[in-house]
Amino acid sequence: MAPLKFLTFFIAVLAAAQLITAAPSRNAPKGHKKHNHKPVSGAEAVQTGEPTGIQLPKNTPQANGLATNWTYSPRTSGPKSFISDGSPDSTAFVSTLQTYARLASLAYCDFKSAFTCRSYCDMFPGITLIKAFNTPNTTTAGYIARDDSSKTIYLAYRGSQSLMSFIQDSQITYSNYPAAPGTRVHTGFLQSFQDARDIVYNTVVDEMNNHPGYTLYLVGHSLGGAEAVLQTLDFAQNAGYNSSNMMTYTFGQPRVGDAAFSSYVNSLSLNFIRSINQNDIVPHLPPLPLGFVHHVGEHWTENPKGDVVSNSQIPPAKLIKSVL
Repeated sequence: MAPLKFLTFFIAVLAAAQLITAAPSRNAPKGHKKHNHKPVSGAEAVQTGEPTGIQLPKNTPQANGLATNWTYSPRTSGPKSFISDGSPDSTAFVSTLQTYARLASLAYCDFKSAFTCRSYCDMFPGITLIKAFNTPNTTTAGYIARDDSSKTIYLAYRGSQSLMSFIQDSQITYSNYPAAPGTRVHTGFLQSFQDARDIVYNTVVDEMNNHPGYTLYLVGHSLGGAEAVLQTLDFAQNAGYNSSNMMTYTFGQPRVGDAAFSSYVNSLSLNFIRSINQNDIVPHLPPLPLGFVHHVGEHWTENPKGDVVSNSQIPPAKLIKSVL
């Protein structure tokens, strides 16, 4: 295995291992210990390719350049959000982000036959569960729901939770993206999307056909964000959905494909809102040196309790040592 791929594999394992602890609870797990570590110097570090200059506050608990107070569900609890050009988002927009982050968080719930859970379900009394899914091969999981009062249909994808899904996360290799010749995407993300594609596509299209005038919202956290992007493209390509009846919100989404894929996504003029916490580690993956590039729609959320990486750098030696 090439050294760079070896390094990025362990970076992905570390990130996924942290994300396995994700749960839809409102508070961090009891007994979570915070550690005070001296920040790691950027002299021995791998640039992840994001804008530099945003460093961890001096008093932030951290180890090997990474904050130790990871978030435990996809939330936007910070008071401010910014468009990627630095201009602030409105209070109303931040409130909307919080709504869809909660819907993404609910993908971690174990739905049976009704839209009930111990988390945010009580905030959405008008929603009816249509289908919950969890595939056997890649454990791609989520739910499809409908709210007749607002004429909306929701498709939510869960992030990395099981061993199999974080193995999918860690497959930092390319595959050709069939719908757009000449573009490539992350192999694990593509396999996870394809594993649930038929049941998701057919169920959503049936719902949209049976409810004319409804709008489809796709949401996803982490790995689920990547799956939501690929499914959004599928709906645009094969069902004819566009910005008039479909919108996608992702939280802590990794890079999905190469520069050609990113350009292809951008050219479709679809509605993507890609929300990331301040210096969240996951959107830095897979790294730019491997050719992965983000698509449009980025919004930064100020959240000191989020997943962060010091000065956009990851110290490889200590990172690998801590994993081994």
